[in-house]
Amino acid sequence: MSSPPHILEGTTLSREDAGENHMRLVVFSQADGLKTVLLRKPRHGKGNALPDLFDEVELSLQRSKPPGLPFVKEHQVTAKRRELALDHKRFELASRLARLYLDNGRHLLEPESFASLLASALTSLCRGGDIQVVYFKTLFVFASREGLPVKESWLASLEKADHSRVKGVLKNPVPAEGEEEVLPAALIDSLKDWLNGNTELRC
Repeated sequence: MSSPPHILEGTTLSREDAGENHMRLVVFSQADGLKTVLLRKPRHGKGNALPDLFDEVELSLQRSKPPGLPFVKEHQVTAKRRELALDHKRFELASRLARLYLDNGRHLLEPESFASLLASALTSLCRGGDIQVVYFKTLFVFASREGLPVKESWLASLEKADHSRVKGVLKNPVPAEGEEEVLPAALIDSLKDWLNGNTELRC
C-alpha cells in the first residue's frame, strides 16, 4: 500500500531537465526547507504549466520506490513573479538570492523564518525596491538568523559613519530604486568578505 502524498508548498529556486521525461525542481518551503523533487513533463501541452523560477508552487509528492527523490503527482503554480523576468538586473539579483539558499539552506533548523525572508526579498524586488539594499539586508538577516555574530563582529568593526549608515538601512523599509546610492557597494563587499572568510556561510 502506497503512502499518502505529502503537500509541499514553497518557492522554486532551481529547475533543470532530468532526462527526456522529467524535470528536477528545488523548492524552499516553510515546513520542509530545501527540497529536491522530480516532476514529469506534460506531453503535448497537456496539464498545468511547468513551474518557473521564483514561482510559488503547491506540489503533491509521492515517495519513489526504492527510496529516492520524491515524485510530483500533481502540481499547481499559486503565484508568479513575472516582474523579475522583465528586468535583467532584478532577475540576476533574485538568482543570487536563490544561490544563497541553494548553497546554505540544506540544514537550516528553522526554515519558516528563512522562507519568510526569501519571500520578503523577492516581493521587494518585484515592487521596485533598491537592489543593493535588498541583497544586503537579506545577507545580513540570513546570517543573523543562522546565529552568526554578524552584528557583534562585522557591524561593530565598521567606522562610525558606516556603522550609522548600515544601522539606518537595517532599521528602515527597503527604499525604491533611485539615482542616489543608498548603500555603497564597498560595504556589501565587506560583509560578503567577512562571511566567506570567517563563517561557513557561502555567498
